[in-house]
Amino acid sequence: MAFPVPAHLPRRPNPQDVSSEILMKIDQATSRTLTASLATSWLTELEDTIQNTERRIHDRIHRDFPQFEQQLESSKSVQTRLQSLVNNVDGLNRTLSDEETGLIPALLRTLTAHATLAQESTAASVRHETLSHLLRCRKEYESVRELVEMGRLPQAIQACEAFSHSLQVGPAHLNQTTVMLDLKRKFQTVKSRAEEQLSDAYDRSVEVSAKCLTVASSVAVRQSDTVLSLSEILTSLSPVSLSNHLTTLRRDIMSHYVDYVLQQPTSHTISSENAQHMLSLFPSPPNSEDLTTRLENVATALKFLSTHFIAFLPPSESSNFARSLCRPVVTSVLSNLLNTCLPSSFDLLPQFITLSQRAVVFEEECVIGMLGDDRRDRPIKAWVDGLGGHYERQRRMKILDSSRLIILASESADDRFLVEIEVGEVKPREVVPVQVEDDSDASWGLNGSSNSSEAVDGWGFDDDAEQQPAVSPSVQTTETEPADGGEDGWGFDDDEDNSTAATESQETPDAGENAKPDDDAWGWNDDTVEDNAWDDPWAEPPAQSQPVENSHPPPISALKGPSALTASPKMATRLEKRANKGKKNLNGNRDSPLPSPSFPPPMSPAKPTSSSPSPPPARVSQPEKRLPPKLAPMVVPKESYFVSGRLRHIIHLVEEVLAEGQNFAASKILPPSEHSLAPGTVLLQSATSILDLYRALYPVKFAAVLKGSAGGPMQFSNDCLYLSSEVARIEASTAGKSLEPVKDRLVECRTRFKVLADSWFEDTVEQQRQTANDIISQGAQGFTFTSEQDRYDECEAALSRVVQEIKRLAQQWKGILNKSKYYVAIGMVADAALSQVLEDILALPDITEVESHRLSELCRIVHALEALFIEDANQEPFVLAYVPCWLKFSYMSELLEASMVDISYLFDSGALVDFEVDELVRLVRALFADTPLRTNTINKLTAARQ
Repeated sequence: MAFPVPAHLPRRPNPQDVSSEILMKIDQATSRTLTASLATSWLTELEDTIQNTERRIHDRIHRDFPQFEQQLESSKSVQTRLQSLVNNVDGLNRTLSDEETGLIPALLRTLTAHATLAQESTAASVRHETLSHLLRCRKEYESVRELVEMGRLPQAIQACEAFSHSLQVGPAHLNQTTVMLDLKRKFQTVKSRAEEQLSDAYDRSVEVSAKCLTVASSVAVRQSDTVLSLSEILTSLSPVSLSNHLTTLRRDIMSHYVDYVLQQPTSHTISSENAQHMLSLFPSPPNSEDLTTRLENVATALKFLSTHFIAFLPPSESSNFARSLCRPVVTSVLSNLLNTCLPSSFDLLPQFITLSQRAVVFEEECVIGMLGDDRRDRPIKAWVDGLGGHYERQRRMKILDSSRLIILASESADDRFLVEIEVGEVKPREVVPVQVEDDSDASWGLNGSSNSSEAVDGWGFDDDAEQQPAVSPSVQTTETEPADGGEDGWGFDDDEDNSTAATESQETPDAGENAKPDDDAWGWNDDTVEDNAWDDPWAEPPAQSQPVENSHPPPISALKGPSALTASPKMATRLEKRANKGKKNLNGNRDSPLPSPSFPPPMSPAKPTSSSPSPPPARVSQPEKRLPPKLAPMVVPKESYFVSGRLRHIIHLVEEVLAEGQNFAASKILPPSEHSLAPGTVLLQSATSILDLYRALYPVKFAAVLKGSAGGPMQFSNDCLYLSSEVARIEASTAGKSLEPVKDRLVECRTRFKVLADSWFEDTVEQQRQTANDIISQGAQGFTFTSEQDRYDECEAALSRVVQEIKRLAQQWKGILNKSKYYVAIGMVADAALSQVLEDILALPDITEVESHRLSELCRIVHALEALFIEDANQEPFVLAYVPCWLKFSYMSELLEASMVDISYLFDSGALVDFEVDELVRLVRALFADTPLRTNTINKLTAARQ
């Protein structure tokens, strides 16, 4: 049974013939369907098909029978011709390939015999040629060997060249034979011996040592009677050997007779004996040496070498060897004589100019005339033409090296000195005694008076046009400030600022000692002006302080007077007492404990909601007719700050370099060059390079000091400020002199040091402000849930830490900064801490009674910072002048425990002008429950904005 075909395989197409169809049928039969009758039917069908096929063939043949017979005859004829062709091919094969009579075997036998004969002839010819060449080579070798043994080395070298040519043109098959290799070894031995004898003759002809140069005109060959001249020796040496000898000779000549002679004082002698010429060197004492003799000694050595050696070189090598000495000699003169002996002081320069002129002559006579250097290339002359620039650049390098040692030297805290500065040179402010009106509103200066030309709003919303800017006198140094005003500690004072300050001081509300204003901004009455003794922690002499204008209302603890807080019987007695305390001390009619601000407005606090650190403008403007008479000029107070001791040396070095550059430019000792700067320019620029070097190196070298403490950056700020003022002083003291090449650079250095001083000061303060803010933000966490004891302890710890950090910072800065900048810096840090506390407390949406008491207690912790602004125990603190938000913070600590009536009264009296209306509204909503009284109070506060 057939194997079943899987269904997925392609099927065979239907057969076209009968046999295939029968086979398909057989294949499709199974054991069940296969029967005898079926097989018989298959046979019958097959036989029928065969008969039909035979019948069709027969019919086909007989249908065209003549053509069939014709094709049959043609087939028989083809078979007959094919058999005849086969027989002929077999006969031809026997004729060609038969071993005895065949053509091909006979031809091969003949060719083999001819090849053997030709090979024998070629072998004989090659043998003859080889033997002839070997015989010729042997004769030439013998000739070379005899010449070498006789010491006739020049002839031997020529014979060696001929023999080498014979070896190269010999038969190729002879090169690797034993006899030829042996002959080459013997020849190489003889040739090496000849070259060795020539090198030995050269070494005995030219001897170079550190003390003597010997050149022999002729020399005898060892183990022979032959005498060779120096010219024959030099000509006979191989190019490689001669090049090596000349390289060694050039090195020795440069080392012993050029470099050494240019570096050391020497003398020389020349002698001749027995065809030997000697140049001997002897050390000379350096005391009375003339440097031009060194050039003379080098010239003598070059002339000796040119006369007794270079003249005997082959023409092809003579000029090359002479020119090969030019560049090394010129380089040695420049590096070992001119650059090395370049004087370090101006007094020695004339003598060196004579030496440089002699060097130019040396280059012309020896290097160009004798050695044949290119006349267009004259390095020594070019160097001498730029002598002034070389001298100044060398001095510049030495100056910068000296300044680098000063800058990088380790510093000590004891190596500092004090610099005294003037706090300001503005006209003294005039004091206006203020009388208290009976009207409580007038006592606070809120609603104006009968004598006022305009009503004054207690919140200052309508007096923008009448407000005058606060004056910040500049800080000027007494010993380093330039004539044009120079630079102060903050860089904000100009001449026009001083005049403006004087004018503004006359237009302020409390300007005028005899004027009687209709409304007092604070409601304090002082009748006399008392002198204020300044207890100076910087050990300076006492300086008379000026009254400080202050447009802020006093804190409740500073108020005094019978009219304060008496309108309602519901006032808290503690508030009333604190409101009536110390009122006269802040009025300004007598000397205030606040020192006259001699500093620019501090930087903006880090928090956007904090008060502006700049002194606020006056809120009460006085009529122009009430201006008081001018007071007598006050004594300008002086302060001091510490500067690193290294800066004295730096400034002294800068002044010396400027003086040297001016003297060099004025001397006209060197003619100006067309391709170089004017004389003295490089020296003058070196002075500013010292300052640039300090500015570049110090922050990198002492980066650990600047980053490790808060005092290091402030000391660096002082140093930069001192350098700025000193540069300004130098610029002013040298006005009109020849400083034009560095005039702009001095101005640039002064400006950069000033910017650097201010930047380090401001960045350091800002960093400490951010540190204080971070401590409060991370420790207090917004002063939320202070009713819980744990949260209260955390807030208390955070505020205590801030106070301790600021006090520690004050101790560090107090010994570095001058008084004004010290209080500015500490005030800005304290202001940042207070502003952060205010912002967090004002942001609280709800404050319970317990939380209000605890927040008030927490605020009183920060009041300890007030001690930093006290210099005399008998005077009030002057914290208001340096901490802008101090009043606001003081009121905040009281408002947290105040009643609604207290807040309303303080608002009506204008005591809360530091608070924004929105802040007061939020605070009232957070402190008090939702009652009609709170609603009325909020409406009252909101109405103030309109």
